[in-house]
Amino acid sequence: MTVLVTGARGRIAQAFITRLTSAGTPFRVASSRPEPGEVRLDLRTGEGLAEALDGIDQVLLYTQPDGVEAFLQAAQGIRHVVQVSSAAVVTGRGSIAERHKAVEDALLNSGLPTTVLRPGAFAGNTLRWAESIRSTSTVEFAYPDARYAPIHEDDIAAVAQTVLESGKHVGDALTLTGPEALSYRQQVAILAEVLDRPISVVELSRQQAVDQRPSFIPAEVMAELLDTDAGYVGSPPLLTDTVAAVTGAPAQDFRRWATDHRAAFQGTS
Repeated sequence: MTVLVTGARGRIAQAFITRLTSAGTPFRVASSRPEPGEVRLDLRTGEGLAEALDGIDQVLLYTQPDGVEAFLQAAQGIRHVVQVSSAAVVTGRGSIAERHKAVEDALLNSGLPTTVLRPGAFAGNTLRWAESIRSTSTVEFAYPDARYAPIHEDDIAAVAQTVLESGKHVGDALTLTGPEALSYRQQVAILAEVLDRPISVVELSRQQAVDQRPSFIPAEVMAELLDTDAGYVGSPPLLTDTVAAVTGAPAQDFRRWATDHRAAFQGTS
């Protein structure tokens, strides 16, 4: 069995590749910007699909609605596809949820053996705070008390690996979260303990957050993200035990993730 891994630069794909390598599972890595040893695949246009899928039995598929029909046509005969979707399909509305749901529906209605993974907030999202922590020991939020259940990317990879190895959960949509509800403020406090240095939280107004929007985030997406944060202030996030149910091992907590990625916040990686 050979696995095609798409979205090679993503943290989930990297964790999945590490697991496949350790298990001795044959795999092929595809990316729109391939590095040596990888094949070029643009999921938006379908360019490279024939080469990428040649001899492949299973696929870890990142969401790309623009090219899903081309993928479905090229993937006939694939034994199992695991799509990395988003818990936004369950908990949210707007373009983020719609984008993932469109691919979910296309795959699940196609007859192609498919399992959908719907991870919630990635613990790895906190890496966007790393530069500020390194340079000023501060992190800025519009809604620092918004609570999520951050999930370690290795747990998502572990579920994908288990699903593909077992052949189970075809037709299922599995919602994945970390084991604990933590506000942004609490996540920063854990990072401070792991790094053994003080880190301050600065609360922004919504308008200040909008004014500081990174150029790569469209304005409408920024609005959705801020609306989501606002909705999780004082409200419990979704918590599931799906990681443990599928893999037999409990989901790793945020402190474990912070310890694993300590170097990114110290400026040594």
